[in-house]
Amino acid sequence: MNPNTPSANSSIHFSYLDWRERFILGILRITSVLAIPMMVLSFPTATTVDKLLFVVLYLALLAATILPFSYTVRASVLLVMAFAVGINALLAWGPWADGSLFLLAGLILSSLLIDRRVDVVLLILSIITIFSLGFLQQVGVYRFLAENVPITTPGDWRVYGIDFSIAGTVVVLALRQFRSAFTRVIQDMQLASEALASERTNLEEKVRERTNELETRAAQLRTSTLVARTVAGIQSLSELLESVTQLISEKFGYYHVGIYILDERKKTAFLQAASSSFGKQLVGQGFRVDLDRRNPINLVVNQNRNIISLDSDGENFLSDPDFPLTRSRMILPLTVRGNALGMLDLHSDQPRGFSVLDAEILQNLADLVAISFDNARLINETKSLVAQLDVNKSIQTQRTWQKLTSRQKPAYQYTPVGVRPVFSSIKKDDPESLHVPLLLHGQTIGGIRLSRKAGVTEWTERERLLVEKIADQIALALENSRLVEEAQKSALRDQMIANISTRIRETLNTESVVRTAATELRRVFDLKEAEISIGAPQLDSAPGRKNTGPLKLK
Repeated sequence: MNPNTPSANSSIHFSYLDWRERFILGILRITSVLAIPMMVLSFPTATTVDKLLFVVLYLALLAATILPFSYTVRASVLLVMAFAVGINALLAWGPWADGSLFLLAGLILSSLLIDRRVDVVLLILSIITIFSLGFLQQVGVYRFLAENVPITTPGDWRVYGIDFSIAGTVVVLALRQFRSAFTRVIQDMQLASEALASERTNLEEKVRERTNELETRAAQLRTSTLVARTVAGIQSLSELLESVTQLISEKFGYYHVGIYILDERKKTAFLQAASSSFGKQLVGQGFRVDLDRRNPINLVVNQNRNIISLDSDGENFLSDPDFPLTRSRMILPLTVRGNALGMLDLHSDQPRGFSVLDAEILQNLADLVAISFDNARLINETKSLVAQLDVNKSIQTQRTWQKLTSRQKPAYQYTPVGVRPVFSSIKKDDPESLHVPLLLHGQTIGGIRLSRKAGVTEWTERERLLVEKIADQIALALENSRLVEEAQKSALRDQMIANISTRIRETLNTESVVRTAATELRRVFDLKEAEISIGAPQLDSAPGRKNTGPLKLK
């Protein structure tokens, strides 16, 4: 892997090319600044050729630093300048001057800044140049190039050339090893950076997926709560089932939702409500499903668990020919206190429309729907029972007051001389009178008739309402009076029975018990005669036996 190749997914990226660009630009700037005092110090002793060389090199250095040249041009300028200064130092001061420093600096910079073995070429060129200068000095050409060069022996140049060759070779090899190790470090760093970036991308993707999943679950929970809150206040069973199917279909995006209710034997499930148009037609046709052992839907009722079926399941997919668009299906039990009431059938046209988490949330909604359905059913049964009790109470009230008024028909009339009883059942039809019935439990047990004095004939609505309220209180008072009277009679009968029982139990003699009982019965009911017989009379006596007959006391 090339260490200079950038990584788009890496958050920690190191570019070797960028680093070399910044590095050489920094070197050029530092060299441009430091070259000024060096030129100032060397100008007094420098020759005209040296001064011209220094000026040309400095101008090239400034141009490479300031102008927007490419990296190769800047590196070449820096290397040429280092090589030229080193050769010039050798020409001016011989092999033991500071020319070797500039040549070594050029080797170091070429190893760091330029690839393609430029450092090896520069090392060979420097060695050849050094030995060439030594050879030129021995043949006398060196004096012609520089007259003030110190006289050296061939051995000096040989030693210097060998030393420089060794030093240059060591520098080149060391820098090559350093650059190789540096390259491996960069590669490892890039790999680690890419691995971290990839891991972070995966984590971010998982976080996004989890976040989306949580948002979906939160939306489902809010929708479930909304549906449960909406249907909780519905008391009509048909309206409740219809609202549940429509709300689930609209809020959750299922194209068909059906509710099946089981019969008393839990062998047949009848489709009672549906959200789709075709499902409503099936409801009108009395569609039903038989829950036999071969039907997988039977597991929903018997094992009280949901079933998720996808079209990817192949032959195990619970396909329904009535709904060919179904690609995912889920059936949830409607249970209350462990008792299965029915099933909630959900159809989706998506390939993976249901998951285990969806089943958990929708099962909670199904349980709430089942509770609402059971509560509505109980409320309707209670209302029916209360209505039946009211009817029975009304009928009982009618019979009781008919029996009471059949014995006596009390009526009272206010006259100027006072209140008097009325025994005649004939009533005058007075159109100016106000007639208000006495109502008790919906039954008329009497009535009020009011007639005004002469001069005032009309009754206002307020007066009518006041009389009706008074009539209601009179009816309640009459009912309370009747109940008190019945309670008193019942208490009197219980007391009478207790007194008779007490007197009878005062003795253990049979004749005394019977005599006391006959006496008490005649006294309590004021009878003319009371007779108590003990023993059954024998119609035919057996031969040889005496017919004693029953014991009678009067």
